[in-house]
Amino acid sequence: MSRKADIRKAAKIVLMFPGQGSQYEKMGRQFLRFNSRYRRYLEIAGEIAGGDLFRIIDGKDPVISLDDTRFAQISIYSLSCAISDYLLNDLSLDSDCIYSVLGHSLGEYSALYCCGTYDFRKGAELVAYRGKIMERAGKGMMAAVLGVEKSIVEDVLKKYEGRVFIANYNDYSQLVISGYEKDVKSAVNSLEKRGARKIIPLRVGIASHCPLMESVSNGLGDFIGNNVTFKKLRFPFLSTTEIKYISEKGLKRTLTGQLINPIRWVESIEFLLDRGADTFIELGPGRVLSGLVGRIARRSKKNPKILNTDSLEDIEVMIDKLQAGGLLK
Repeated sequence: MSRKADIRKAAKIVLMFPGQGSQYEKMGRQFLRFNSRYRRYLEIAGEIAGGDLFRIIDGKDPVISLDDTRFAQISIYSLSCAISDYLLNDLSLDSDCIYSVLGHSLGEYSALYCCGTYDFRKGAELVAYRGKIMERAGKGMMAAVLGVEKSIVEDVLKKYEGRVFIANYNDYSQLVISGYEKDVKSAVNSLEKRGARKIIPLRVGIASHCPLMESVSNGLGDFIGNNVTFKKLRFPFLSTTEIKYISEKGLKRTLTGQLINPIRWVESIEFLLDRGADTFIELGPGRVLSGLVGRIARRSKKNPKILNTDSLEDIEVMIDKLQAGGLLK
């Protein structure tokens, strides 16, 4: 066996898919310019969602903003799925080396498309429905809290029991809180007094990943039960709320439970690093997940390759690294 074949056999690649908040104006423009056949993904999704995703992403729609959750979610889903297919089909990533696939919140829908449990259109219908019922759920607020340990956040939130919750455990000193807008703002003031380095209100306008989403979770479950049949998964799918691998039989529970339970990203990445994952590839807009993995890996004293696809330059770096490892067929 050649040295490259040995490396390929030992490789453990993790494919990661970003969630809402990673969107930004003109995202994916370069990729779609040079891979125009993937424009069809956004055309199909736009028809389903009821908007021109190209105009919305370019900031040219006079009414609809890319921060509108109904269109942010399906735009990220569409671009992530397109880049996933580009990597697996056009670049021919060796699928035998894919150790795990996971997503951050909304990113689980792109991850599941990558795993082949539904086709692109069915996934887009599911994401469009999710975005619609989340938008109808009423106003809430989410905020990223940076530079403070989770024990301090947990202590502050005791005062806001049932009104503000930890929604995301992103890294060791970055959490997201979620809840009623008035109470989240009050909690933010308390956290600033307790030493939080920075607090960033998220561009979502909802209170996701907490019990306030129970009615949305139930509605999503009804939609899935009536409209979606999950096929056998092509790759191992790791739930970032349950920290375990889920088969197609458990996906309804996972996707509905995701709305009312926190995203445990730190534990998910630690789980993968402890099992020898050595390459993490972020598929979709932005570099948020890449940064989180880097910080978690440093604390764990691990040194995986961390790649992303946010720009053409990033994609070229990814191709070079994967070719050097003999991971492209």
